Amino acid sequence: MSNPNLDILGNILLDKVADQPLVKRYANTATTAVGALVSIVWTLISLGVQLPAQVGQGVLVIIAVFTVVGVKLTPNGVTEKQVEEIEDYVGQHRSES
Repeated sequence: MSNPNLDILGNILLDKVADQPLVKRYANTATTAVGALVSIVWTLISLGVQLPAQVGQGVLVIIAVFTVVGVKLTPNGVTEKQVEEIEDYVGQHRSES
């Protein structure tokens, strides 16, 4: 039997998912994609310029660090998977009481 409180919570969360822009929902994915794109562009540029290998590799490491920091500082939105996990969690704890 379904729990009406859980259904209400699920509907509220699903409405939040539907109302937010895709960029917000996948903000960390977008941040990671930008970091990967910058890495690719840098690699292509560094191949065409006479630079010591250590410089090219060092810049790639710096780009990777900035990507990690960017992901850490970028708040993600609510996803459908999170809604399912919350519903499962609440449902398990409600059935235990």
